[in-house]
Amino acid sequence: MCEEYNGWTNRETWAVNLWLDNDRGLYEQVQEMAGEAILSKEEDQEFACTQCLADNLKVLFDDAFSDIAELTQEGLNMLKDIGSLYRVNWREIAENILEELKTQKDVSA
Repeated sequence: MCEEYNGWTNRETWAVNLWLDNDRGLYEQVQEMAGEAILSKEEDQEFACTQCLADNLKVLFDDAFSDIAELTQEGLNMLKDIGSLYRVNWREIAENILEELKTQKDVSA
């Protein structure tokens, strides 16, 4: 059974990425995290940079959803849309974010 969804590993990964792209606050926060991941690693350590961002994204969402009683309505909607964070492919999302940043740099150069 193929679980791929709209070109992503699964529906949960797609949903997280969709929220990251469409929520301005999350988008800006993740862009900053990606920039920090890039700056903290050497150029030849692309794997480490991607893994650093993936780990930070997972922590961001784990922390955000750690106390359901404290979630806003938007947070509850996000959690409902995503479903299980356990199934999210954080590395795939990080790779996508870093590739978009690279493309933006190439276009603006």
